[in-house]
Amino acid sequence: MNKQEIAEMLRNAVLTQTPITQISQNEMVFSLSDAKEVQAIGLQLALEAGETLCGYKMGLTSKAKQKDVNVFEPIQGYLLRSFEIPKAGVLKMNTRIHPRVEPEVAVVLKKDLIGPGVTLRDVVNALEGIYPALEIVDSRYEKFIFKLEDVVADNTSASGFMVGRVNLLPELNSLNLMGILVRKNGRIVETGAPAAVLGDPLLSVMYLANSLAEESKSIPAGVVVLTGGITQSVSFEMGDRIEVEWPQEVLSFTAE
Repeated sequence: MNKQEIAEMLRNAVLTQTPITQISQNEMVFSLSDAKEVQAIGLQLALEAGETLCGYKMGLTSKAKQKDVNVFEPIQGYLLRSFEIPKAGVLKMNTRIHPRVEPEVAVVLKKDLIGPGVTLRDVVNALEGIYPALEIVDSRYEKFIFKLEDVVADNTSASGFMVGRVNLLPELNSLNLMGILVRKNGRIVETGAPAAVLGDPLLSVMYLANSLAEESKSIPAGVVVLTGGITQSVSFEMGDRIEVEWPQEVLSFTAE
């Protein structure tokens, strides 16, 4: 199976909500480089279908998330405009396979961040806003089981996101230790703090900028960057109510 066919199979899994087996189980050789090419083809297929690129996401940036899926290095993917969920809205389950939710820090830049050699200071100087966020991850693989190459090809399980209204930039110095709760149907199921993301979620933005530079790309001003899951992901089903509670704002949705 060639890379184009793999990308089309993954896109079809999204469109039909039908999980597939791991690519790495079916292919004699499937490298990380191959997986990145498949992800790029997948983005091109989405753009040709009328989608719009609106940002990037980092994945597996916390020990909890790495343990969650048994993959132990950060990865990156892209965000489409159609992924965004209305605040306090409804999450449509008829477009998902086996979704999970995780709290995140979202970053928006006021100027392009161009690597290589981007430092943490460069990230801070480029900041326009830092926002409470949540991400919906929904692996296209059966039982959420995959290797590193598989999840990269699958655009790091990206499926949806919500960004809050409150800009936390004035509270940058205390950001890393803010307490976050995830509730499902009113019950606390996860707790955490942004420091779980590489010790500082802004390091995730630095990592992304320098990684994109290897592909002659940059992080454009104004796009959304999701810095990575703070806690283990929380599965949910039809009818469940999810709330991600920050000290400044609560993000929520109902699965229908």
